[in-house]
Amino acid sequence: MKIRVKKNRWYLAIINLILLMALAVCVILFQKISRTLDSVQAADRWRGESDMRFAQIGCFMPVDNPKTEEEILSFRRTLDQKLIDASLTSASGTALYCDAYSGQGKLTVTGDHGSSEVTAIGVGGNFFLFHPLQLRSGSYITGQDLMQDRVILDETLAWQLFGGSDVAGMTVMIQNQPFYVAGVIRRENDFASQKAYGDAPGMFISYSAFQKLTGVNITCYEIVMPDMISGFALSIMRDNFDVGTGDLVENSSRYRMEHLFGVISDYGLRSMRTNGVIYPYWENAVRLTEDYLALLLVLILILGVCPFLTFLVIAIRFLIRVYRKTIRRIPERADALREKKREKIYAKNAKR
Repeated sequence: MKIRVKKNRWYLAIINLILLMALAVCVILFQKISRTLDSVQAADRWRGESDMRFAQIGCFMPVDNPKTEEEILSFRRTLDQKLIDASLTSASGTALYCDAYSGQGKLTVTGDHGSSEVTAIGVGGNFFLFHPLQLRSGSYITGQDLMQDRVILDETLAWQLFGGSDVAGMTVMIQNQPFYVAGVIRRENDFASQKAYGDAPGMFISYSAFQKLTGVNITCYEIVMPDMISGFALSIMRDNFDVGTGDLVENSSRYRMEHLFGVISDYGLRSMRTNGVIYPYWENAVRLTEDYLALLLVLILILGVCPFLTFLVIAIRFLIRVYRKTIRRIPERADALREKKREKIYAKNAKR
């Protein structure tokens, strides 16, 4: 009987060891995936050495209810006043928030080696703080550029149009208008962005020029702003930036446990889009990583059940043993103390 009990204990120990190893692998994968995307880490980049807490918010509008640049400017004025009302100021005099906006559509671009129809993303504000794509040559475009006739090509498009990636300063034609190549970027090489973006060529262009060419308005707005207490930034956006039937998400907390439990509870339903929102590729990439992390979280919980219960049982048994030993020793110690008192009394009487 004792041999069988020992065998069962060994089997249980081996099973728990295997489960703990699998659990460790899942935790490592969880940590790795949660650090994959730069597009959800803009708050950390903007904060720098500051002690102030910031949050990154993403707003996605339905294609039938987009925003205009005038509405973005109006919101900025509202936000400035809200931050003043909240007594928020920057000690160094720098801006308290940073934002970017974008829309996307199809454009035909012509270069020295031919033409290509591409997915063009019109960008405004500080877009490349939120999406720090690696430059192969040239420079980024920003909302402060005086000239709006510059574009950024990805490597695939640069090779199709010019046969190389060192093409900053070259000219492309879009709807019979010349645009200058500001730079060439390398696409994100993480698994989520690659799946979300695919192999098709792409291009970034100043939003003002993009809007004139396509008539497409803003469907994505991103902002990093102070978040002194959790939820402050999100509440400001909800109250002052109307997304209609669209989505408003706090990217800074996309991978927190409470959010991932929400992803688990809505699993499957998330895939059904009925609010008219077409996500840009970076948001699709984030949602893909959320799905992976939600599944890993479920696995971590399942794999951890048996080791946790085993540890709990061992701990309870240990405490019971300690308690029983303590209960047994209390009378023994009490008897020993009484015996010592008797010996002292006998010793005193003997001296007399």
